[in-house]
Amino acid sequence: MELSFVNQVHPYRTSWRLQVKVLHTWKQFTPLSGETLEIVFSDAYGNKIHASCKKTYFDRLENKVPVGAWRNIDNFLVTNNGGSYKTTNHHYKIVFIPTTDITPSTLQEENMFLSLVDFESIQSGKLDTTNLIDVIGQVFELGDLETVQCHGKERKKIEFSLRDISDQKIPCCLWGKFAEAIHSFSQQSEEEIVVCLIRFAKIGTYRNQVQISNAFDASQVVFNPPIKETDEFMKRVEPSNALTTFQSEKDKIERELRRDKWLLFPQKDIAELLASSHKCTVMQFDICNIVIKNYIKVTFNTNMIKTTQT
Repeated sequence: MELSFVNQVHPYRTSWRLQVKVLHTWKQFTPLSGETLEIVFSDAYGNKIHASCKKTYFDRLENKVPVGAWRNIDNFLVTNNGGSYKTTNHHYKIVFIPTTDITPSTLQEENMFLSLVDFESIQSGKLDTTNLIDVIGQVFELGDLETVQCHGKERKKIEFSLRDISDQKIPCCLWGKFAEAIHSFSQQSEEEIVVCLIRFAKIGTYRNQVQISNAFDASQVVFNPPIKETDEFMKRVEPSNALTTFQSEKDKIERELRRDKWLLFPQKDIAELLASSHKCTVMQFDICNIVIKNYIKVTFNTNMIKTTQT
C-alpha cells in the first residue's frame, strides 16, 4: 500500500497507510463510547493526528502503540475531529476498525515534535481554546498542594506561574496526578530552576484571567525536559531560589486573592454593604462591638445583627 502523510488523509476511504510516531496514549471513558484508548500520532514532518481505539480492539492493538515508538498504521476510518479538548488542529481523526493493522517502522527519529505556543499568543485571547497546546516555562510562585471538593469528589490541585525567557508570566493550575507530580518534583529537586513543559494543555480563564491547566489525562507534564528551551532557561534565568522567586507586594496580594476561598463570593465595598438588602442566618457568635475605619459600627448580639453609620 502506498504511504501517505498525516495531512493527506480524509474521509470516505479506509485503505490508508501512515508512518507515524506515538507521542501520547491514555484511556478515557464516556457514556457514548465507553472505554477507549486515545492516541496522538505525528509523521516525520510534525503533522499530528488523533486516533481512537475501542475497547473491543484493546487485546489486539493496545500493546502495539508504546509511546515513543514509530509504527506503520494500515486501514482505518477517518472522521471529523471535534469537541472542546482537541489534541491536534487536524480537521480529522483516526478510528481503528477490525482490519486495522499496526507494525513496527524502520524510521527512527527522537524528535518530540513539540508545537510550543508563546505566552503573548496565549494571553491575546485570539487562540482557539478548543485546541490543546504545548507550553513551557520556569516554575515560580509555587503554591501548596491542596485537596478540594470537585463534583462531590476530593481532588488534588496546585497553583503556580510559568515564566518565559522574556519574563512574561502566566498563571497555571494542575489537578490530580499532575499536581502531585510537580509538588513531589519541587520537593526533591536539587535544581534551583525547574522548567515545566505541559503538553496538550488547556487554555481557560479564572477570575477573568487567562490560565493554563491540564486537560484531564490528555495532558503530559515533563520537568526539565532535555530540549534546547530548557538549556536557554538554565543559562539565562538568574538561579536565585527560583521556585520562591522575589515577588512584588502587588504580586503577593494578587496571588493571595486568587487562593482566598472567600472570593468564591462577590466582593462588596462599604457603600454596597450599606445598600445591601440580603438576608442571612446567624448560627453562633460572641457579643462584641467592632468599628470599621470609623465608617460603620457593627453591633453583634445573640439575637440580631445591626449596622449603623457613625
